[in-house]
Amino acid sequence: MIKKSEKGVSFNSSISYLLLLVILLSGCSKKLNVFSRTYDRESLAIQEFKFDYLTIKSKVKLEETHKTTNATALLRIKKDSIIWFNLSGALGVQGMRGIITQDSVKLINRVDKQYLAYSYEDVSKEFNFPIDYDLVQAMIIGDMPKSKEPDDNTRLTKGRYIVRQNLGNIAIANYINPGIMKLEEVFVTEKESDNSLKLLYKDFRELNNQAFPFSSFISLIHNNEFGELETQLTIEHNRVEVSDEPLKFPFTVPKKYEIQ
Repeated sequence: MIKKSEKGVSFNSSISYLLLLVILLSGCSKKLNVFSRTYDRESLAIQEFKFDYLTIKSKVKLEETHKTTNATALLRIKKDSIIWFNLSGALGVQGMRGIITQDSVKLINRVDKQYLAYSYEDVSKEFNFPIDYDLVQAMIIGDMPKSKEPDDNTRLTKGRYIVRQNLGNIAIANYINPGIMKLEEVFVTEKESDNSLKLLYKDFRELNNQAFPFSSFISLIHNNEFGELETQLTIEHNRVEVSDEPLKFPFTVPKKYEIQ
């Protein structure tokens, strides 16, 4: 059973920590120069990152109103199944561990000795965006949040492809680098509330013969009864390892922890 948090770590604070992982991208290896592949521009074959397991370590900076938090994030992924993370290095964040699956988001707060669990419905309602596992994984590895469909509005402007999509009340604009056919920018807007999400992917390098961004930036603007609130995240990536061998995803809730 998935429950909402009603005390202890606030819902917004916990989800802010989740957002640290939502847009975590990473990379290592040599600098990307020029790929020798030939791409089919007419069908716009946008490159998706292929892997079985990933291990990632990154430096992150979370900027909220009157508050800045720096932390180190360790992330492990089993494709289409599990996203595990551990945050450390900052007061209030140190010892935060979480696991994201196809049906829920679970967090362990070792500082306050609490266990928190959220459904995707909880998260989606809080930010007025439809959020699920597939979206989180896509944003971590730098793929389009919503897969391209034949009827999407696509055009070439100022040297980049723009793919415009609609998902109910959500409008998405994807900007594609035609040289490597990878996502560089994403703008997501909820039409009724003007809540918006901006993603910028930079510093592409080569990893397993695929282009991967080493740096990313996110700006989330959320309108509520208190006005317009903005959360900004900057991510710099230290290490990533791609593996075919299974990884471990340790997540045990101590018996004495308070369940929220």
